[in-house]
Order: sequence, then C-alpha cells, then structure tokens
Amino acid sequence: MEFLNRTDELAALEDLWAVRDARFFVLWGRRRVGKTELLTRFADGRRALYFEATDTTEPVQLRSLSQELALASGDELLADEPLTSWRSALTAIARFASSGERTLVVLDEFQFLARRQPELPTLLNTWWRRTGRTLPLVLVIAGSEVSFFRDEVLAGAMYGRRDGQLQLTPFDHQAAALFTPGYAPEDRVRTYAVCGGMPYYLARFTDDRPLADNILHNVLRHDGFLHQEADLLLRQELRDPGQYFSVLEAIARGATRNSQIAALTGLDTAQTHQHLAVLERLQLVEQRRPVTASPRSKRTSYAIRDGFLDFSFRFVEPYRSRLRTCADAERHLHATVLPQLDAFVSRPCWERVCREHVRRHEPDAHDVGAWWGKVRVTSRRTEERELDVVAVGAGREVIATGSCEWTNARLDYGEEELLTQLEAGMPGAEQVKRHWFFSRAGFTDRMREFAAAEPDRIRLVTPADVYAA
Repeated sequence: MEFLNRTDELAALEDLWAVRDARFFVLWGRRRVGKTELLTRFADGRRALYFEATDTTEPVQLRSLSQELALASGDELLADEPLTSWRSALTAIARFASSGERTLVVLDEFQFLARRQPELPTLLNTWWRRTGRTLPLVLVIAGSEVSFFRDEVLAGAMYGRRDGQLQLTPFDHQAAALFTPGYAPEDRVRTYAVCGGMPYYLARFTDDRPLADNILHNVLRHDGFLHQEADLLLRQELRDPGQYFSVLEAIARGATRNSQIAALTGLDTAQTHQHLAVLERLQLVEQRRPVTASPRSKRTSYAIRDGFLDFSFRFVEPYRSRLRTCADAERHLHATVLPQLDAFVSRPCWERVCREHVRRHEPDAHDVGAWWGKVRVTSRRTEERELDVVAVGAGREVIATGSCEWTNARLDYGEEELLTQLEAGMPGAEQVKRHWFFSRAGFTDRMREFAAAEPDRIRLVTPADVYAA
C-alpha cells in the first residue's frame, strides 16, 4: 500500500531519533488507522527490532519475539533456544541495544502481550528505569486497544516514564482525498463519507474505477475485501457484540437521542446508556452537545464517528439477506445504496467537512460544532431547529454560523434569511461576524451577487473549495 501523508507524525518520531538520550514513546490508535505502516516506514533503514504481537499464548509470543530478535541482531542462538520469560526477553533487548549504535525497538499490539502477562507493564517500567534509559535506544510501545492504552499505559504503570505519546487518528477529508486524486471533488467527499478517514479502507477505493464500482466490489459483494469488516471489527473489540450491533444500526437509521435508540433497539434507557458509553470509549461513537452548551449539559445526541461503520450499518448489516450473490449485491447497489447515497453523505459527513473548513479559516474560533434548540418560527409557535455550523470564541460567544447543503439545487438568497432567523434564537449570537454557506451544486447568481457585495461577512464554499484550501 502506498504511504500517504502522516508528515506530522513522522516528524514527531524523527525528533525522538534526533536526540542522543534514550526515549520511551507510546503510540496508539484504532485498528486500521495505519500504525503499523507508520512505524514500519519509520523503522526502514534504521537498526531496528520490530515485533508485532498476536493474541496467542505467552510462550508463542516469546518464541516469535526470539525469532525477530535473532533476525535483527544476527544471534542465531535465539532462534534455536527461544526466550522463556519476559525478564530474559528484556535482557536480550538490552544486549541488542547496547552496541553503541542508536537502536529502535517497537513492541506493536502491546495489549496482547500485557493480556497474557499482566505484570509486563510494571516489569517494563522497572526495566526502563534501571536499564533502558541508559542505552542509545528509542523504545516504542504501540497498539490498537484504545481503552487499554488510555487506562493501563498512559494513566497506569508507565505513567511518568514515557517521553512522549501520540494517538494516531483517522485522516481528515483533505488527507483522505490523496487516495483518489482523479475523482471530482464531489466524489472525493462521497468516498470520504463511505470510508471515513481510515487509510486501510481508502486504499481499496482506487480512482481508476467509478465510486459505485468501488462500493460494489469492495463492500457490497459477499467476496468483497471489506464486506465483513464491520462485523470483524466489533467482534475483535467486544466480547458480546449483538446488542452493540443494534445500537449502531439504530444510530445509522437516524436515532440520535438515547430515548430514540432505546425505542428502536428494545433496550431500556439504562442499557442503552451503558452500551453508548462503551462505544464512546472505543471511539466508535461520539456524544454531541450544542457548541454553546456547557460540557455538563444533558442536551446530547449521538453519531457514529467512523464513516465506514456508519455506511456499513446503514447499507450492509441490515441487508445481509439481500447480499447472498454478486447479482444480489448489484441490485442492492442500484435499488437502495445509490438512490440514498447523497442523503447519507449530507449528514454527518458533509457537515463535518464544512465545520473543519470553518475551523481552518476562522482564526478566532475556539470551537466549531452544531447547535440545536427551540427557535420561534411564528409569534406563537416555537420549533426545535438545528444550525449546521456554529463557531464560538474563547468566551463561548458566537462569531460565525453556517449552512450546509448537499443537494442538486443551487443555494439561493433565501438561505441567508433562514440562517439569520435561526441564529436569532441561539444564545450568544448577538454579534455574529460571518455567515458561511456550503453547497454541493453551487449558488444562484443572486446569492453570488449578494456575497460579492459583502465579502467579509458572506463566504460561499463548494466541494472544490474545501479541497483547494
């Protein structure tokens, strides 16, 4: 797979290597986010031991480590007489790193090692304090179990020992577009909606075939490389994923509140809350609040963070009985997926892209999100409405608002009137400086004339613009 982007992350690792002292670094992130590719790229051309653990028994793990260490060090005795304990393994690693030449040691998928030997984090901590930090060594422990690294590594036995840490996150829309440079901007957004920012998924969507073909051959067909991906991912993360499947499917169908999700799944609200909390810890679901609200506000909604999971639970998991053959998959593509694809792209993906664009171009923005609440629509009636884009300053004052449209119709001046009406019901919006309008189909002549007359206050943005910025 071609290595794209990750320039900041590589630079952070290069900084570790550039100093003379020993360095202990922690890298973690969700499965499929590209940790292995990043670390392999960094290790290339350096004196390095790279060991990727598997979820097997401790003796098998140590035997595999012995083989990798024998290959890296040239010590054939290790291959013939494998290490039998982690104490001896750390002694062998110290011997490998004591040659005088700067050395990289990567223990990837560290959570599998710690699961088989619970004392390993404490043992490694002690070894680093007494031995590792005296060597010309860069030690990296990495893994994909987010909750383990947050609770057991960063806040656990290794707290205070590391010299740095980095959570590897999915690509944003601009980095994701590097995988499909030949697509039109609209199809880059659609690809980002389907794949999210995961390099592993994006690498399967090549721009030498139409997006519909990529969806069909990679995701919908039963022999597609990503057809079982959502199911496999959840079964790796969760021991009993059945009810979590139901929760994710409910969110993908548009249930965003705890009560709505409970109603669709048949779970009670307490169970739903517990399941959502687990999915949040795994960074599969995010809890949203109006951007002007207090962090303690109970006005919450939920969204699936990962675009690919969102797509899978919208178009694949509920329809498995329709996808038994390749012909079934093609019928499903044309009958269900393509007619609904732009509605799927519109929310939340296009809205997220628009908010990120505003975040980059509003220098005074402290945060950018959405807002929802009661708005007066007539002298006697109020309704709950939502503003797609709201940028707030450091004092939570609203400095900009915006509207996001992903339709075939060009956006007209009426959207400016509606935005002004909606923001009037939002707290802190008394002195909004700017209105942002995002439209897939572009803008009417009247809207462009209006924006040209007030260029500092009105900004018009198309999909081509979000990739040009």
